[in-house]
Amino acid sequence: MPDLDVILAPALDPDDLLGLELHFLDAIGRRETAPVLLIYASPGRGISIGRYHQYGGPSERDGINVARRLTGGRVVGAGQGWIGLALILPTRTALLKEDTTRLKPDQIMNRYARGILTAMRALGVDCFYPGRDAITFAQREIAMCTFETDAAGAMLFEASIAHNRGMEELVNDLERIDSDGALSCRMYDAESATKVVRELARDVSFDELSGAIAAGYRSSLGETRRRELSAIEIAQAQHRGRALANSNWLHERMVEPSMTLKNRIASQLGAIEVAVALAEDRRIEAARLSGDFIANSPAIAELERELRGRTLDLPSIANAVTKTFGHDGNFFLGAGELSNLVRLISGVG
Repeated sequence: MPDLDVILAPALDPDDLLGLELHFLDAIGRRETAPVLLIYASPGRGISIGRYHQYGGPSERDGINVARRLTGGRVVGAGQGWIGLALILPTRTALLKEDTTRLKPDQIMNRYARGILTAMRALGVDCFYPGRDAITFAQREIAMCTFETDAAGAMLFEASIAHNRGMEELVNDLERIDSDGALSCRMYDAESATKVVRELARDVSFDELSGAIAAGYRSSLGETRRRELSAIEIAQAQHRGRALANSNWLHERMVEPSMTLKNRIASQLGAIEVAVALAEDRRIEAARLSGDFIANSPAIAELERELRGRTLDLPSIANAVTKTFGHDGNFFLGAGELSNLVRLISGVG
């Protein structure tokens, strides 16, 4: 029996993508469906924001669409010119053929980025994964990756690959749709970002690139089976994607007016911010983390709950952070040491 089902979707609607990922997380987590590698492209020009970004702007402007991922991480390009990858497994180490007992969360992306590296090298682009969230060629970013695990432990690993548009174009799109600069993004140019067609100096079709990616994951994760989406999966994608969009998912991380105390730090991926509502006795009534970080969403919800009712001081905040991230299931990447997260929250003023 194949270890992994491979599904190609060259014209996948962004809302349907979210619905499909939610369906697969549930079905694969319950072992009702084999693990899935979904390789897709979406129509139109787009911007993909992370799960934890604050965004109160429009969903579309000047022909540019904005969609929020299920995973955290930086703002990246989406839609026309980008190829997306979603790998869904019942656990974050399910297909790794090694001793995973000591594998740290920050090593997960290293393992699952290997299929992309193999694919790019087969095409003639000698890419590397230097760490954190970027895949590079000649120190220029050509792909971004991130991951999420749900409450049941099922994993979604995602990657965005610059096919024939790159991060330098993303900067221009952000200026048009987010002129106030609410979404942080470093300035990219031809020296810091690139794309597949530039490095190969020729056109590359979706079929060629997706075929190379599928072969790369077959070599790193095991036997694969190519298949189409089932009628049930298509229906679930449309139903769950529509329901998520109607829930105001795009603006889900907006800070409540009562959260008037804020703090912000530069991070490994960009910036991380916390907003807090504080009672007169300096106890936290509500807290919201946002920005450029990668974490499992149940842990972020747990930490925000854990902070409520605590006094805003260093020992109390350190206890909440340690209690939340003190076991292997939860992870927070992008702040460096967890002490930086403690200082961010306790430094609110």
